[in-house]
Amino acid sequence: MPQRQLQITTSPGLWPPNWPMGLTMLRLLLLPVFLWVMLSDANQADHSSRWFAVAIFAVMAATDKLDGYLARRLNQASKIGAILDPVADKLLIACSIILLSFSWVAPAGFEIPRYVVFAVYGKDVIVVLGTLVLLSILGRINISARWPGKISTVVQLALIIVTLVAPDLDRLYPRFAHGLTRTLWVLVAVVSIVSCLDYVFVGVRLLRTRHEMAIEPGHS
Repeated sequence: MPQRQLQITTSPGLWPPNWPMGLTMLRLLLLPVFLWVMLSDANQADHSSRWFAVAIFAVMAATDKLDGYLARRLNQASKIGAILDPVADKLLIACSIILLSFSWVAPAGFEIPRYVVFAVYGKDVIVVLGTLVLLSILGRINISARWPGKISTVVQLALIIVTLVAPDLDRLYPRFAHGLTRTLWVLVAVVSIVSCLDYVFVGVRLLRTRHEMAIEPGHS
């Protein structure tokens, strides 16, 4: 009786896991812990666990920078890491901004306004839908991270951290946190819109290039 053999193959760069991928996975695993601390802290009058949430958030933000550095330094970039890294970033920022827009979660007087939430999510929705449209038309696209998108991520992370520590900042420097958070609200909304428009222009340029190639002699 012939012996059956099971062969399992993986795409190059997908497996085994490496240090950059491990840091990305750590960030994903810390996300529910961070959210649990924020929600449990919402029921406390003194928000005594807020700094614990800040510490977890800082670790997650640090691993975001470290895994990219290690991937380049150690030449350990992987396909799964390239997918999970931006997903982890979006989940962290998305969940944090949503929770901190509710008055029963955010420190009193520092809840993130709805227009900021809509600007952040509107940008992400448009970028995702635009990417799907480009994929359906072009079949394959390669869009590198753009500087407006990078700035948008930085100011969003800054807003989350400042919102969490705002009461302590106000005790040290009266009214400073109020001015800083409100400045970040406007900055996050404006940069999100600029980043969205930048990605839209990139998508239009890709479509225009495809159209020009299609009408050139020898192309169909």
